[in-house]
Amino acid sequence: MGYNQPSVESIFDSLEDSLSPVQIESVVSWVERNCELPTGAITGKVQMKYIPYGREILECYADKTIRHLVLAFATQSAKTTLLILGMLFRIARDPEDALWIMANGDQARDFNKERFMGFVRHCKSVMDLVPRTAKGAVDKHLWGFLAQHYSSMVLNFGGAGSPANLASRPRGLIQQDEVDKFYDQLGFDAGTIALVEERQKTFHFPMSVKASSPTLADRMIWVEYLKTDQRKFHVPCPRCSHEILLKFSIKSERHGDCGVRWWHEHADEAKTNGNWDMKKVRALAHYKCQECGGMIHSFERPDMLEAGIWRPSNPNAETGRRGYQLSSLYSILGQETSLASIAVKFLLAKGLRSELQNFINGWLAEPFDESMAYDFKEVKLELFTPQDIADDAVPLMSIDVQEIGYWYLIRKFQRPSPELSRGQSWLLDAGFAHTIEELDEKQKEYNVAGENVTMDMAHRPNQVARMIIERNWRGVWGSNTRKFQWTIDGKRVWRPYSVPQFRDPMLGTSWGNRTFQRAVFCLFSKHDALDMVSSLRYAEPAMWHCTVNVHPDYAAHLNSRVKRKEKNKRTGKVEWVWHELHQRNHLADCESHVTIRALQLGLLSPPNETEQQNVQS
Repeated sequence: MGYNQPSVESIFDSLEDSLSPVQIESVVSWVERNCELPTGAITGKVQMKYIPYGREILECYADKTIRHLVLAFATQSAKTTLLILGMLFRIARDPEDALWIMANGDQARDFNKERFMGFVRHCKSVMDLVPRTAKGAVDKHLWGFLAQHYSSMVLNFGGAGSPANLASRPRGLIQQDEVDKFYDQLGFDAGTIALVEERQKTFHFPMSVKASSPTLADRMIWVEYLKTDQRKFHVPCPRCSHEILLKFSIKSERHGDCGVRWWHEHADEAKTNGNWDMKKVRALAHYKCQECGGMIHSFERPDMLEAGIWRPSNPNAETGRRGYQLSSLYSILGQETSLASIAVKFLLAKGLRSELQNFINGWLAEPFDESMAYDFKEVKLELFTPQDIADDAVPLMSIDVQEIGYWYLIRKFQRPSPELSRGQSWLLDAGFAHTIEELDEKQKEYNVAGENVTMDMAHRPNQVARMIIERNWRGVWGSNTRKFQWTIDGKRVWRPYSVPQFRDPMLGTSWGNRTFQRAVFCLFSKHDALDMVSSLRYAEPAMWHCTVNVHPDYAAHLNSRVKRKEKNKRTGKVEWVWHELHQRNHLADCESHVTIRALQLGLLSPPNETEQQNVQS
């Protein structure tokens, strides 16, 4: 039998093949080749062109240097889909026992049953690793709703509310979805995130993935995101080619207000009879580039996203902490995230605080904190004449006392009627007076009755009491007390202001109790007054009008406080509490004062009075 010796060339070719570097398939390539989308807006083979911002995130699942991966994403932006695809890759190509945590056990089981299992069934590489019975069927005892035993690893699903369950499962890969719905603390244990990450100590390459839409600045996802390198997705402007970060609203030194816009030159272009016309809003909506001022249309976003790049913004982050933030402005998965729909969503949300928070959290992927609240609290100014004001409207005046003068505000109120169930009001004047005589002139100019002029007594009570007595005015004094008890027809009821109080202007001096003159004032709930002003301010249709001739600092004063959640130290309950952003709040205080006086006079619909019990009982 003859023997054919290999040629020298073939020997070198064989050596070259054996010595060449191993080609490692990227996560994205593996996902697009092996995974399908079983349900949702887009089904079939995974194509990253619909979520190009997800490419770098998926590659993190193969990067052994990354220990923490944080996604602060808007809702419906494929956040959970990316987590699923990353988990499928790890099961098939880089297995390690894993734990997937949702807010509670029921949600974890339903998620696995309704979503994750569907992805597995459409991924042959992973489905081949599912345990089988002797007859070839899926072994439901080993591949269940809360525990899945693959031939390569074990994947458990669990709820964040069970510390014992979490502590008993050390896992190298942990995925935590919607972490802002988790508990801060679990009985005597630490919070969920800290508890599960403690169980990764013994693993060589542990990875903890945390994902959620933000809620408040002090909640879990935002706190975790701030620890990372804080990556944001930059895209090229089709007009100027500069890299820009898509923001709903952003100031530009050269081009003014930029971001999502629904007019070209003036906001009135999108209005009909002074109100937003949603058809016009949709037709005019676009993005104004902060670099060149050019107009970017919604249909141009796919090409922009394809050329986009993640850039870190926190160079001081610990190595291995990778964070990504993404708003709905980057989503091209459906018409609901078009620029037009986002503009309409914002305008519909502006009137209600809860809706505004949902927009900021779920659409902009930003926490609802004082800075965001301040940015969006616009003051709508109007041009109206005396003929536009109801003839029976009652003028009220409020004064806030300062060391060097007085802030004042004058507003007319029309009583509630069947047509206007809460009434209506017009701000006529607001400004600063240096002397008490200037205030007297303002009272005469607007024909305000003495008993309808209120002056804040908290600063200099005795001096203010003397001025009140001399002019037959009324005093107001803000209190942290939420409700004040009244007796109406033999029953106790609670109101945001007290029964009339009386103050001796000589109190604390040797002249006390000698003049027998008392200033009339009331205590009021500062919290409830701010709530009512906020409610009136955003009511639709508009019932709280402001003149264009108002003091230039009026808007800054009105935006001096915001509401934030905090835990009551006495009761342990989480409550909404007003917090001060800055101390230029005097005209806001004046609005609180006139609102309380209008409530007393029946010029506003009062809040429901809670009957507690019969006084005789």
